[in-house]
Order: sequence, then C-alpha cells, then structure tokens
Amino acid sequence: MNGKQVIKVVGSAFGAFSALRAFSKARHEGDRLKMLDAGLSVASVAVTVAIIVREIREGDDHSRIVELEDREG
Repeated sequence: MNGKQVIKVVGSAFGAFSALRAFSKARHEGDRLKMLDAGLSVASVAVTVAIIVREIREGDDHSRIVELEDREG
C-alpha cells in the first residue's frame, strides 16, 4: 500500500464518520431528506473503499516510478 492509498483510506474513514454522525443527527430530528443525503454519503465512501481495495489487490498503484535495469558490457 503506497502513501496515496493510505491517504485515501484515512480520508474515507473521516468521511464515513462524518456521514454517520450526520445520519444520526438527521434521524433524531426526523429529517428524511438529510437522512437520505447522509445515507448516500455513506454509500459513496463504501464505493471509494471498494475501489481502493481493488487497486491494492491488483497491485495497480498508478505510480510514475520507472524501473531501470543495469546493463553491463
């Protein structure tokens, strides 16, 4: 897992926490529109995490690192 993926995971975790708090508050207030908004935010975070997991499993980090080989002779 590279640094970019770590940042994505941490950002997603904060986003999920915020969305869950918003959902809880909206539920307490009985505001269905805010509940829908928070629920969609949670779904968005879930999709983002699924994409990150897929990238990690495939080893696709989209880095610009170029591997150089030594040529002797």
